[in-house]
Amino acid sequence: MRLPMLGGAGGPPYSAACPDCPGGRRGVLKDLVGETKHACAFETVMVDARDFVPASWSERHAFGLVRRGVLIRQRLDEMGRATAIDAAGPGCLFPIEHRDEGKSSITCDYAATDLMVCLCPAPLLDEVLDESRQAGRDLLALQLDAMERVERLTQARGAPTVQERVAMLLVVLSETLSPPRTRERLPPGLQQRDMSKLLGVRHETFCRALKQLEDAGAIHRSHDGLQIVDRERLTS
Repeated sequence: MRLPMLGGAGGPPYSAACPDCPGGRRGVLKDLVGETKHACAFETVMVDARDFVPASWSERHAFGLVRRGVLIRQRLDEMGRATAIDAAGPGCLFPIEHRDEGKSSITCDYAATDLMVCLCPAPLLDEVLDESRQAGRDLLALQLDAMERVERLTQARGAPTVQERVAMLLVVLSETLSPPRTRERLPPGLQQRDMSKLLGVRHETFCRALKQLEDAGAIHRSHDGLQIVDRERLTS
């Protein structure tokens, strides 16, 4: 059973120094974004497609917002097995975990596409939270959005059949990759291999299920990305 949608983060969009600012677009964290680039607390970082995110992010940053592209969040256990748990797109918050020595698992996140993120330094966040209740409310709402996103992906992994899992995954991605809007086309850089990792199924198995959905007229694949043609068929 699908979780009910949370209220979600966001107020009226506001003007920011960067026209594609995720905070300005979603109407959140105005006290952190500021009115000029000099006043903005965030640090902009780019990661090439298919590269892992730098380990140094965990040293001084509290969280990040995706500005462009898609970030796949993974976990590696002691045996080196990777589990993809999240896909964060433009406007999504992602937590940055501090890696303590001796932890049983570590993060192993990577850029599914060319990625641009805005990272919030932990010391600056502490200062703003001390002074702004609204920043705290915005951050909580963004964290709840992120938790719901992960929970919905978990539910997709638990569907009875592979075809149902794939269908649920496509719906979840279309509804959570670019909040608050729903996408009718997934980004072309998001590969089938990435999506099969999110479901924990073999790539070949995922491709067969995707082909069945395409033959049924539910989706259409092209160089521009995967398009959802019949959302009702995917959710039935």
